[in-house]
This record gives sequence, structure tokens and C-alpha cells, in this order.
Amino acid sequence: MNPYFRFPVLAPASRTVPARSKASARVQVVDTRAFLPQPVISRLESNLEARCWDQLVANPDIREIQAQPPEITYRDARGKPATHHFDFRAHLKDGNAWAVAVRPLVRVRKYRFDRVLELIAAQLPRSFATRVLLFTEASIPRPTIVPHAPTTRLIERAKELGAPMIPTSAHMIVA
Repeated sequence: MNPYFRFPVLAPASRTVPARSKASARVQVVDTRAFLPQPVISRLESNLEARCWDQLVANPDIREIQAQPPEITYRDARGKPATHHFDFRAHLKDGNAWAVAVRPLVRVRKYRFDRVLELIAAQLPRSFATRVLLFTEASIPRPTIVPHAPTTRLIERAKELGAPMIPTSAHMIVA
């Protein structure tokens, strides 16, 4: 047995990703960053979530990414209790956390999801997250290097070469 091999573990999630869907993909990503005690497998619901994951992993200020964090409760615009599942919770090195919602821009506009997120952000406990981010396909930078290469290798190589990070302000910040 190789003493350097570390078995990956499945990341805990508050809900399971449905096995079948007509509208989206089922993606599994493995986080193999050196500071983790073991590689972590996270299950995602779409390619858009996978691209958001890539952006979060590339951010050197983020120490942990949790896919499918626990649901939060809030009161909707009519004052009725409602629940919401964020797609990610990113824990930063400074102790803060971001709650990240990933949605196609068409759905954000059609259902005015940005307004729902503003309402959720106003009621969100700071113990869950200190900031709420909305990630859409408009948040993804255009690929310039070999679009079919494994994304994580490109990210790691770019970090080694000192490529500039995409500033957080490039994302739509709700709160």
C-alpha cells in the first residue's frame, strides 16, 4: 500500500442531489488541495455550479467550501415562513463565510431571484454567513487557455504562475 495515498471522503450535504434530471447535469468534484487532511468529494447539481466551484477553489482567501450547506429559514415578502438551500458556503481564512447562490441569469430575471436573495440576506444569521453572493453565467470569465483541459489543473497552474484573481466585486454582491 502506498503510504502517501489518501482515500477521498464524501463531503457532508444537507440534501441529496437527485440522481436524474432533464434540465441539469450531475457533477462530482474532488478537492485535493494539499492542506486538506484527505481529498473531499462534493456532489453538485449543474455545470454552472461546477464553474462556481472552480472560481471558489481558485480564491486563496477561501479555506473550505461546503456544497449543499444546511437550509436556512426566513420570512418571505408576505411574512410567511420559507426555507432556502444555498448552493455553497465558503469559509474564509479571516473567519467570515459567504453564502453562495448559483442560478442561470434567465431564471434570476424571470423570478426576480435577486430580490429574494436581498430579503434572505437581511434575515440571514451572521453565524451562517456574513455575505451573500449570487453567481450566474455572467460571473464566469471567458476561457482563454485550452477550454477542454481539466479545469482544476488550469487553476492550480495559474496560481503557480501568479495569475491575477478575479476580484470578488466582479460577482453580483447582494449583501
